[in-house]
Amino acid sequence: MKISLRIWGFLWILLFWTHAGAQNNKAALEQKRREITRQIHQINRLLRDTRATEKNTLARYRLLEQKIAYQQKLIDNLRRELRQIDNRIRLKEDSLSMLNDEYRQLREAYARAVRNIYKMSSKEKILFYVLSADNFQQAYRRIRYLREYADFLKRQARDIEQKKAEIEAVKQRLTAQKHRKQNTLTRLNDEKRQLERDRRAQQQTLAQLRKKKSYYIAQIRKKQREARRIDREIRKIIEREIARRNKASGKKGRKEFSLTPEGRALARSFAANKGRLPWPVKHGYVSRKFGVQWHPVFKNVKITSSGIHITTPPEEKVYSIFDGEVMMIQVIPGANTSVYVRHGNYITIYGNLENIKVRNGQKVKKGQLLGTVGKDPSTGTYILKFKIFKNLQKLNPLQWLARK
Repeated sequence: MKISLRIWGFLWILLFWTHAGAQNNKAALEQKRREITRQIHQINRLLRDTRATEKNTLARYRLLEQKIAYQQKLIDNLRRELRQIDNRIRLKEDSLSMLNDEYRQLREAYARAVRNIYKMSSKEKILFYVLSADNFQQAYRRIRYLREYADFLKRQARDIEQKKAEIEAVKQRLTAQKHRKQNTLTRLNDEKRQLERDRRAQQQTLAQLRKKKSYYIAQIRKKQREARRIDREIRKIIEREIARRNKASGKKGRKEFSLTPEGRALARSFAANKGRLPWPVKHGYVSRKFGVQWHPVFKNVKITSSGIHITTPPEEKVYSIFDGEVMMIQVIPGANTSVYVRHGNYITIYGNLENIKVRNGQKVKKGQLLGTVGKDPSTGTYILKFKIFKNLQKLNPLQWLARK
């Protein structure tokens, strides 16, 4: 009996820890699903706001591409949820089987006890059983035995009812899990159908792009020339600021900022937060990464980016990612306004802004509002052009911002 109880105890502990781990995993999967769904809703909103015109066909293609990627993640997440639900159903079924075995054993033991007591159910038989004892002590023990037997029967009856209630509770949870599985399956199939529709829409958009390949390649190259011109202007601005500050501190000719003790502490703090810095916007997705990359549609065309592009909903608010000082507010014809924030010898640049909320020389805190994302006049989309520099060195913002 002791070995049996130990085995049952071990099994229940195992089931408890498995259930606890599954609950944590369930919460993580549900949180991930909510985040992916939120991203898809944002892209759907951007697609609605981006009119289907010749100028923004390429932008719509990129939005569809990003949406399809998120839909695939959502489908993978739903499949993981289904596997987890199947595991929980198996655990519930195993638990139900164990409870039914215990219930059956309790009922059999109770039935045997009832049959035994039935054999001496009349008052005369019970009285004879007590009075036929050899001595008083034996009679007392028989009376105590009868009382304990009656108490045992009451406990058995309570245990049976309790076990029955446990079985019903497990059955209800099992039914709920099966309903959840069916709902998740329905959601998964809906997402698969939507994914196929969006893939067809993407292929149609791709066909439109390829029909006018020369027009779009010319558009891309024009934007690349404009980006290079802006990069040259940014370099000149940083060089002038380095020269001005170093001249003021009596350290001319250097190609990097000469820092005060306060500036060095700020730069060290900025560097220490690499990979954990907050994003400059709360909503949006990266539509262009840092560095040299092949164009997603025209595979023989390379794109060079000195920062990242974050496509956002209209008039998305832009925040400083760290404490610093507004080094410059630059108005660029055809590209709205750029705000430069210096953090020691690090500079963050927030390009294509409107409704600027800061001024030159102003001290800003992490999370302070700088302005809102401006509208691209050629495509009608809202894109934050975000860059990070260390002195004159371009850095990859995705290596510095916190992972989403």
